[in-house]
Amino acid sequence: MFAGISRRYDFLNHLLSIGRDAYWRRFAAALLPHGYIIDVCSGTGDVALEVSKKSNVIASDFCEEMLELCTKKIKNLGINNISCIQNDAENLSFKDGTFNGAIVAFGIRNVADTKKALSEMSRVVKKNGKVVVLEFSLPENKAFRTVYHLYFRRILPLIGGVISKKSAYSYLPSSVMAFPQRNEFVELMEDAGLADIEYHALTFGIVTVYAGRKS
Repeated sequence: MFAGISRRYDFLNHLLSIGRDAYWRRFAAALLPHGYIIDVCSGTGDVALEVSKKSNVIASDFCEEMLELCTKKIKNLGINNISCIQNDAENLSFKDGTFNGAIVAFGIRNVADTKKALSEMSRVVKKNGKVVVLEFSLPENKAFRTVYHLYFRRILPLIGGVISKKSAYSYLPSSVMAFPQRNEFVELMEDAGLADIEYHALTFGIVTVYAGRKS
């Protein structure tokens, strides 16, 4: 599915979020420490590019077509502190405690085993390192949630389908609706060995950024 939409992925992210996706990535990246960072489910590498402003980054993704675009993007930009590597989020091929931090943006809900992916991110981070998750969520304000549901379930899949000619943007709303609520996700992070977890609801709660410290 992601291979099929890879060449339209960046454009649709900017369009369907009305340009807010850049702000969300900046906010999430700012919660990471300096050092050596892994960006899990990196896609075309936009989060890795944000993180690379202060750290060295491994951009990791399971989808080869996405990684090809990631590699091309960083090469065209002349970035030399990002490496794009094919990896499975549930079985990261790095030793324990390799990184100072780990981040995943809009990818954790797409893995088969959320707990396993979080545990792997925690495993490869050093003690007291940070794990940051940026993911879609449901607005808490009832009035705004009604408008959001209309856009998310009707308009977004229609626009995405017309431009990408794929069903991925019909899948998106259902995957978000099935994703754990904020308190439930905090518990999953705690189960993965993370502590001092905080979360930030952005843009009326459309997305939430979670951050935890490896204990």
